[in-house]
Amino acid sequence: MSDIKDTIYIDVDEDITGIIDKVQGSSKKVVALVLPKRASVFQSVVNLKLLKRASEKNSKNIVLITSESSILPIAGMVGVHVAKTLQSKPMIPSHPNGPLGSESDDNLDMDEAEELDLSESKDVPVGDLAESTGSEIPINTRKPDDIDETIDIADDTLIDDAIGSSDKKSKKSKKDKKNKNLKVPNFNKFRKILVFGGLGLVALIVLFFIFGSTFNKATVNIATQTTPVKVNLTFNLDTGAKTINTANSTVPAVSQSSSKSSSQSVPTTGQQNNGNKATGTITISAPCAGLSYPAVAAGTGISSGGIIFITQTGVTLKTPANDPNACKVKGDVAVTAQNGGVNGNLASGSTFSIAGSAYVGFTGSNGSTLTGGTDNMVNIVSQTDINNASQKISTIDTSSVKKALENQLTQAGLVPIEGTFNAGTPTTTAAPTLGSQGNNVTVTEVIPYTMLGVQKNYLNTLVTANVNKQINTSQQSILDNGISSAQYTVLQGNATTAQVNMQDTALVGTTLDVATIKGQIVGKKSGDVESTIKAYPGVNTVTVKFFPSWVNSIPSNQKKITINISKS
Repeated sequence: MSDIKDTIYIDVDEDITGIIDKVQGSSKKVVALVLPKRASVFQSVVNLKLLKRASEKNSKNIVLITSESSILPIAGMVGVHVAKTLQSKPMIPSHPNGPLGSESDDNLDMDEAEELDLSESKDVPVGDLAESTGSEIPINTRKPDDIDETIDIADDTLIDDAIGSSDKKSKKSKKDKKNKNLKVPNFNKFRKILVFGGLGLVALIVLFFIFGSTFNKATVNIATQTTPVKVNLTFNLDTGAKTINTANSTVPAVSQSSSKSSSQSVPTTGQQNNGNKATGTITISAPCAGLSYPAVAAGTGISSGGIIFITQTGVTLKTPANDPNACKVKGDVAVTAQNGGVNGNLASGSTFSIAGSAYVGFTGSNGSTLTGGTDNMVNIVSQTDINNASQKISTIDTSSVKKALENQLTQAGLVPIEGTFNAGTPTTTAAPTLGSQGNNVTVTEVIPYTMLGVQKNYLNTLVTANVNKQINTSQQSILDNGISSAQYTVLQGNATTAQVNMQDTALVGTTLDVATIKGQIVGKKSGDVESTIKAYPGVNTVTVKFFPSWVNSIPSNQKKITINISKS
């Protein structure tokens, strides 16, 4: 009969749903469940009922293989077969209220058990249980009259019956079942709850008052009506001044300086002929007038047709010895062209003039050809090239330098006057240098920059004096002098001095003394605070905020009062 019986071993921590799934998943009609020791899941009437109904619904019969004394009475009450071993005959254990079966110690192999008459025997071999036909497995056992097929979890008497309570208690439970959900109130416990609850409420109220008196504070926001006043004044900044002079509006200034190095490269446009220079001899003549003529010094320039030659030695003009009455004095001198080039090669008979007022009337001529000049043109650095590079440098953006100077003045606690930003005289260098050979020239300029700054309190003094001339100081005061948004125009200036025009808009309002107001509102409620402050002219709105929320009056400690005055 092994083909109709299945053996399933149960773990100690398995739950009833997992066990039911295993029974339903078995393909055999008889399922033997081998229980571990202390299988708590089978000590519940509800669990066994669920297991039995699931097995019957799937046309299976279950046998619990166990000898645990705590499980046997529950199995007997529900009507589930039990065997001590897989070879023992299954039986339904005795019910606590009456015998439903008898124990049997006869060992019988469940696979070899003969078919029993289920109508006459309560002890049926496990194998024979599977031979019954039909959708429902016929288990001919008597069910206790007090077992209900429905699962009532609230009925705890079933559990009491299953664990073997005394007969007296069982009979009493049958005759007079009490609803255990109905309990007699414990008035002592209830009284303690009321007492401690009341004390806690009182303590909470006390803490509220202590917190309110210790940490309470008030904030009063006052919005006043303001009037704009235009400010237009001119003052002088001077780095040499030590103190402010309101008579002539001279204000001490601080000059912040920085320098920036910039370079630009341009192609060279200068030309120079580096060829050989022409050479030869020239005869210098002067009119004969019985005068004394100066000697022509070496290095004197003699030109012909724009070509300049330089005398290589000095020469003294003399009257020819064979003609003392001649009208000219003469002298020969060696010359070399100032620049190389073939244009220095002059034919004989060319005429020359001598530069210099001492040589008025002097002339020259060459009896032989001046030769040796050759051409070799190269690029050189010209002044025009240097000027072009400098012009490009002047167009470089200097906003970063300007911003840096502003930040330096601001960090020093000064108000920077942006219009005083000034570029000094640059230091210029060229590589290669002027007149040197090269195809490109790089010009570098180091330019110094300066900006003036002024202390804010000096500006406050100037603005206050200007505004006070325009208002009634006994009733009005300056709420905002407008310096933060003032506009400055530099009329003239340099690195150390500047004349500046300042324009801004100041806001004036009603004169309110915070200390006086605090003294007037101490201890007052919100409505009284508003009435007191609104009595001042020019006050538009007053709002009062308390902390904590249950506080409703101004603290007596004025340090806990905050007054904010705003313009509207």
